[in-house]
Amino acid sequence: MLLKKKILIGLTREELESFAREHGQQAFRGRQLYSWIYQRRVSSFDEMTDLPAAWRVELDRVSEVGRLEVARPPHETRDGSQKFLFDLSDGLRVESVYLPESPGETACISSQVGCALGCHFCATAKMGLFRNLTGSEIVLQVLEVERRCQTRLTNVVFMGMGEPLHNYENVVAALRLLTDENGIGLSARRITVSTVGLVPAIERWMDDNPPAKLAISLHATTDERRAELMPINKAYPLEVLFKTLRRFAHVTRDPVTFEYIMIADFNDREEDVENLARWLKNIPAKMNLIRLHPTGSGLKPSSDEAIDRFMGWLTEAGIRCTLRESRGLEDEAACGMLFTQEPFKPSKARAWEKA
Repeated sequence: MLLKKKILIGLTREELESFAREHGQQAFRGRQLYSWIYQRRVSSFDEMTDLPAAWRVELDRVSEVGRLEVARPPHETRDGSQKFLFDLSDGLRVESVYLPESPGETACISSQVGCALGCHFCATAKMGLFRNLTGSEIVLQVLEVERRCQTRLTNVVFMGMGEPLHNYENVVAALRLLTDENGIGLSARRITVSTVGLVPAIERWMDDNPPAKLAISLHATTDERRAELMPINKAYPLEVLFKTLRRFAHVTRDPVTFEYIMIADFNDREEDVENLARWLKNIPAKMNLIRLHPTGSGLKPSSDEAIDRFMGWLTEAGIRCTLRESRGLEDEAACGMLFTQEPFKPSKARAWEKA
């Protein structure tokens, strides 16, 4: 019977210390492993030159650092972005995107295989939900993008496949590993976690204070229109969401970033700006406008002229706004376009009931 090897990426420093002791080593050997894996980004025990040779042999017998295999070579687009399709250990696949100079070196990573939330504009939603990613699989996306693109990332956005707060515990565990100054060492200010607005999870976030910024996918300014796009709004309508976000702004003392996909004659009207001004009262906020990308939704993107006009209205209303650059569009790597087709039946569970 073959020994099932333990995957070390995803383990904390304390867990690696315990692992070392379980195998007859002193705790400091676990701290050495932690440094090699996370700080120096080493994936082979042979490279861990300050570990005793016999211990390296034992490590190779009982464990592996962990890797994600690429299902197909990435296609580098004209803007330099690269989309990776990673094979997971159970045969499922997940996508991540490398975005150079966006600004900084950025990875857009996934938190789930598929998604259960059913947002109408999102290709991933058409998959349904297969499963949550483990903390190891989340961290591995960052390290694999770095290794394969021969870079050190400065920014990470949880805006790939899945709803991060539906996989709360694994995402928070990954955030703590990504930001440990004795390990991977990313700045918490340069990590953004995007959520559709799972209110109980946002409340939990306020209590736990994970090392990352939170962004809210809004996309409409009335309950009726938001529910057309995002079923989550039926569980947590705008009044409930914004009541929570006012407390969030008070507790964190940070501006709240809202993501807003521009849809022609649907959410790009002057009355939408009036609604936003009312919702954002007493909330320091920034609107991050996003062009609608083709995902088979049947929705029509706002024209450049309509976006410019909308941004002007926002500015007049005193609402800070930016327009996100579309990256990786030709390789279906832009916002809302990540999708993998798998021969398994997805779960149709209502994710907000499990948050």
